[in-house]
Amino acid sequence: MATAVPLSLTLDVGGHEFVTQVWALRTGQVADGTERWLLDATAVRWLLDRVADGEISPERAAEVVHQVSRWNSGCCYWCDLAAPTYPEALRRHQDAQEQWQREQRTITPETHPYLLDNGTVHRWDCAAAPPARGPGHPGADLHAYAAWHGPLNGDLDRIIAELWEETRVTRRVTEAEFERWLRSRNHRSVSPWCPRCSPELSGQPENS
Repeated sequence: MATAVPLSLTLDVGGHEFVTQVWALRTGQVADGTERWLLDATAVRWLLDRVADGEISPERAAEVVHQVSRWNSGCCYWCDLAAPTYPEALRRHQDAQEQWQREQRTITPETHPYLLDNGTVHRWDCAAAPPARGPGHPGADLHAYAAWHGPLNGDLDRIIAELWEETRVTRRVTEAEFERWLRSRNHRSVSPWCPRCSPELSGQPENS
């Protein structure tokens, strides 16, 4: 499928930097596996004018065309779209991680006696329970981040909010939070109680 892609073309001519935008149409791969690109005619004429005026050599013009007919990210269209916000996503993830760690330091066995893990209830100190989970990471590399960026339309606030939701998968809870969770769960599902630590609420565990 053809994809129109805006690419920035920068050319140094006689110590001066010229910048223009190239609209490139990526039409997919040909039989030998290379990619086929159709470049905006205006940008091509601009480049040929530099050659005609003697400002650059034909070899340099060919090199520039080769450079712009690649993804700016060196990977793919989606990575090109995601690249501008990736550093900010990493910074905001670090902020979220630090916020979550501060919250964890305020938690005690008295304030948060239970741990919920994917619908299973543990005592806070159950050896079978995994540790509480912090906010998700936006991606160890740009390509991984693009998997978040594309489906959420590049909305960084939504991306960070979705990643923060991962803190709810495995988390310490207060007794009041635990009671609300019990009331809201589907009571036809299997018992939520960990068989190893047998947590109790108001005396006896629920066996429904």
